[in-house]
Order: sequence, then structure tokens, then C-alpha cells
Amino acid sequence: MGGSSNESFIKALRMLFCMFDGLFDRKESKKRIEILQARIKELEPENKSLSTRLSKQEVRTKKAVSDRQEAGLALKRAEERVDNLKRALDNLKEETQKGDVLTFKQAVTLTNPQSCDFLSQVGSIKSRNKDLTTIYLRPNESFANLDGFDIELGQDVECLMQKIESPTGMALFYDMKTPGAVRMLITPPFPIGESGWKIDCVFDTTQLQELLEQNQAICIVLAHAGETFIGISNREAFINYKIVRSSVKEKHTKGGWSQRRFERLRDEDVRHHAEKARAVFETLVDDYKNELKIVVASGEHNLINEITGGDSVYRCQFPLLIRSIDTKAKIEKRNIDKIRVLTWSARWYTIDTAHKRE
Repeated sequence: MGGSSNESFIKALRMLFCMFDGLFDRKESKKRIEILQARIKELEPENKSLSTRLSKQEVRTKKAVSDRQEAGLALKRAEERVDNLKRALDNLKEETQKGDVLTFKQAVTLTNPQSCDFLSQVGSIKSRNKDLTTIYLRPNESFANLDGFDIELGQDVECLMQKIESPTGMALFYDMKTPGAVRMLITPPFPIGESGWKIDCVFDTTQLQELLEQNQAICIVLAHAGETFIGISNREAFINYKIVRSSVKEKHTKGGWSQRRFERLRDEDVRHHAEKARAVFETLVDDYKNELKIVVASGEHNLINEITGGDSVYRCQFPLLIRSIDTKAKIEKRNIDKIRVLTWSARWYTIDTAHKRE
């Protein structure tokens, strides 16, 4: 039985082959196969290109999702900060309404001659009793740094002093007894050298007077990308100065790859500007190194570090003081002296007690 079945199956296959031979010519089939294979080769590069584009699209999609998540977190943190600020403002308003609150009645910037004149007036004040308090604080110091200090000025006074961010320290002239009398705070143009306190019949203005009246030579650096001013000045005038200008692209506000590329190009411009300004700085400092006492800088902190040399010999040889010097105008020859005036100016604060309204 088995042998008969196999023979029948083989006969059937032979019949099928004969049928296919009749339907399709073998040469034509081979030609079609070759055409299809050629078409496959033509489509392979396109297929590869589409696969690459799909892969990149998937990467962009994942990045977009990640960016959206980060933006959401940043927005949430910003909302939390706003809420915290609102609470702090509400608390401050509540505290203000509770009772007496010490505030700065006035804050003014006085030029060096004006400060010297005003300080002379403060020093001429005399009291029958020892109730005139003088306090000097070096940068980043407080009442806790004063040896034997046991005067009760009130916590509000100390809080007000802590609110002032002064890289040069501060001096306080405070009448303990007389209402409406002298209660002045000053942040000088250069650092206070020694902390201390004194209570007497007169204010001790000696240290501040010496600081304001010294005619030392200083180097002033106003560091801004694209325009940097570097000058050597004494108390009276500029001895020498240079203005370094470079082409630096404005900051880019668009996102994506275009922004990153733009920022790289801008960083290169800033580095080039820093190199030019640093060369000028080193030349001026070297020319006046026997006269210079300090470098006073304002502007972009990273650029300041690049120009002044970081840990170079110039930073080590001369103290670097970073403070705000806002000229509010483009640097030109006609307003150069304003830079010197602002650098040598001092900030004066009048302390006052605001009483609660009944």
C-alpha cells in the first residue's frame, strides 16, 4: 500500500511541474527575478534613510518629553518660590503693623569730597555724656566679632546692618540717647581695615577719615562682554586708561540646536574679548605696579576673573575688590571721570524709627 501511494504522489507532482512549465516560461521567470532583485537594491538606500530618520525622530521625541518634564519641574519650583516670597511679604507686613519698626529713612551716595565734608560734621558733634557710639566692621563681620561689645543697640539695628551687602564693611555712628540725633551708617569705597567699637562724648571718625582721604593709586576694571574699561586712578583724576571693545554677539533667546550653536560662537567672542582686555590689564598694572594698592572691579564676575588673571601674580600682588559701579551709560571719553567719582564715592544711610499708627 505504501509503495503505491508514493508512486501516485510522484505522478501527481510530475503533472504539476508539466502544468507550470506550460504556464511560465523559465527564461521569463528568471528575468522577472533579476528585475525584482534590482528593485530591491534600489530601495535599500531609501529604506536605510527612512530608518535613520525614524531613529532620530524617536530621539527628538524622547528629548521633547524630557524637556517638558524638566520645564514642568522648573515651573513648579518657580511657583513654590513665588508662594514663599508672598508669605514672606505677608509676614513682613504683619510685623510692620505690630509696632515700632526700624527702617532706613534715607540712603544717598555721596562723592568723596561730600563724604569727607559730612564726616567732618559728624566728628564735630559733642555730647555731655558718653552716649555716642562708633562701630567699625570689616567685610563679612558682625557685632559678634567685636571684643567686649555689650551695648544694647536693639536687634533691629543689627538686622538692618545685616541687610546691607557691603564688600567693604561698614561704620555706624549712633547716638544712644538723643531722639532724632545722629544715627548714620556708611559703606565706604574701600575695605575697612580694623573692626572695633567705642562709646564716648564724640564719634571716632579717625579710621574712616583716613580711608576717605587717602590718595592711593588704584586700578579700576569695568568688565562687560564687548566693552571693558581699565584705568589707573588716584583720588583726584585718572592717570591712564584704556577702553577695550570687541564684537560680541547679543544673547540668543531661541531654543534648540540653533541656540546652542549660537552660544558656542558667543562664548568664543567673549573669550577673545577677555584675552584682549587681559593683555591691556597686565600692561597697565605692570606699568604702575610700584604705585598700585588695590584693583576695584565691577561687571560680569566670570569676565573679571578672566581679565584680572585668576590666581596669577597680579591677583596675588594686589587685593581684588568686586563691588557695584553703575555708570548707567555707554563708556565714552566725555563721561570717563564719572567712573572715578563713583568708584571713590560712599553710601550713607540714615536710620529712623517708624512708629505704629494708632
